[in-house]
Amino acid sequence: MYNNFIVSLEAVLPIAILIGVGLLAKRMQLLTREEISHVNKLVFKILFFCLLFQNMYNADFSIAFQPQLLLFAFIAILATVAIASVVVCHFVEDNKRRGAMIHSIYRSNFIIIGIPVAANIYGHDNIATTAMLITVVIPLYNILAVTIFETFRGNQIHLKPVLLGIIHNPMILGCLTGILFNLCHLTIPHAILKPIFQIGSATTPLALILLGASFTISSVVKNRLSIMLCSFARLIVAPAIILPIAVWMGYRNIELVSLMTVFAAPCAVVGFTMAQQMDSDYELAGNCIIMTSGLSCFTIFGWIFLGKALGLI
Repeated sequence: MYNNFIVSLEAVLPIAILIGVGLLAKRMQLLTREEISHVNKLVFKILFFCLLFQNMYNADFSIAFQPQLLLFAFIAILATVAIASVVVCHFVEDNKRRGAMIHSIYRSNFIIIGIPVAANIYGHDNIATTAMLITVVIPLYNILAVTIFETFRGNQIHLKPVLLGIIHNPMILGCLTGILFNLCHLTIPHAILKPIFQIGSATTPLALILLGASFTISSVVKNRLSIMLCSFARLIVAPAIILPIAVWMGYRNIELVSLMTVFAAPCAVVGFTMAQQMDSDYELAGNCIIMTSGLSCFTIFGWIFLGKALGLI
């Protein structure tokens, strides 16, 4: 169990370090608020397109294919969004805060946390099931994220701008382009593919540095109740509801661990940049990422410990 705690810590520690670099850059006055805003636009419009294209272009849509598991994850994510939307909209009136909170509750840092945790428990040769979930979870995450942020952009909701925002969103375009090239077996010359992948690889580190540079204590104090509620919902409530249902349906071992890494991981790093660029409460979104990232090494350890104690994993 100590090893499981260490791997959770190792998965989260790089996130903390990069956020710390951003805090240091802010303290050294290397980035102004205006510069952070401009670089965030670059990350959102170009880097995220390359990252999502890379994920989908490299995805193996045939490995360890388990349609029932994919369907379960699909329905569980939709159910999480639906419940979070009802609860948040009932208690929160500001649309910008609604979008940030719903996104923080349903979307996890699955790729960064999921693969290392699953590999630590079952080995790198046995995580095809976890990798398979990427092909459904990531596109669904992005479609829902754009839909939510567009829906709660500003103070009025209109269908046409929402649909246009979804169609033109760089993340959706990156996903669709990558899937198209993958399924049609369209080969891109290495000289072109290499810089695309290099840009995609820079996305998460740069987004985390910008998150750290945007962090303020005053925003934490102002949003403390919302941060606590989103963190509790993301790390405790969602897995406490979904994982027992998965066990009841017969999922064990690598399948259960794979679902655990989807529904018990911290808030996705992409939430901060998306919230800022799509007119949502980016301070709240960023603080939720920081809070859940710090707490997740303990909560993920707790879920793993419980699963092992019950003989489920």
